[in-house]
Amino acid sequence: MAAFNMGSMNYAIYSKKAKKFHWNTIFQNSFDDMIFYVEKMNEAGTIPEMECFDTGHIHNAQPLREMGLVPDNAVYSLVMGVLGGIPASTENLMHQIRQVPDGRHWQVIGISRKQWQLAAVAITMGGSFRVGLEDNFYLPNGEMAKSNGECVDAGVHLTHTMGREVATIDEAREMLNIPLVSPQATVNSQ
Repeated sequence: MAAFNMGSMNYAIYSKKAKKFHWNTIFQNSFDDMIFYVEKMNEAGTIPEMECFDTGHIHNAQPLREMGLVPDNAVYSLVMGVLGGIPASTENLMHQIRQVPDGRHWQVIGISRKQWQLAAVAITMGGSFRVGLEDNFYLPNGEMAKSNGECVDAGVHLTHTMGREVATIDEAREMLNIPLVSPQATVNSQ
């Protein structure tokens, strides 16, 4: 799998305390760009993990699907809480979930301390979630995480608390229809 951004957006880091932007850019991603990248993913046998930072990004996948460029097992990653994208809230997540086409796999990526609330919603709504220091520095109890491992352990605990099980690697491959490629096949194809 590889990240596949599904549209253009303002992308910034703003400090409420300092009342200034620490980073501010426009992430440009035209349909021509998206077609180029998804064609390269298809050539490499890579499954797109479609990063959707707002509702329009979810819908940007539709023409690419109609063109036969996005495989059925591509994952919708609902990225929430990035300035320039949809704010991280349970109400917004419910709206985003309703936009994902029926039968398609989705996950939430919460960029903030609300990550854990969004993960709980994903668990109850049949989706998946991602945790780690790239997205959020804090554990559910508000303590700063010391490692990605602590975040993963907290995600496993949350999943079990909500009455669900964490998929094994083989189960995840089956759910996402990702075939196992043997190292020998990779060597022979080069």
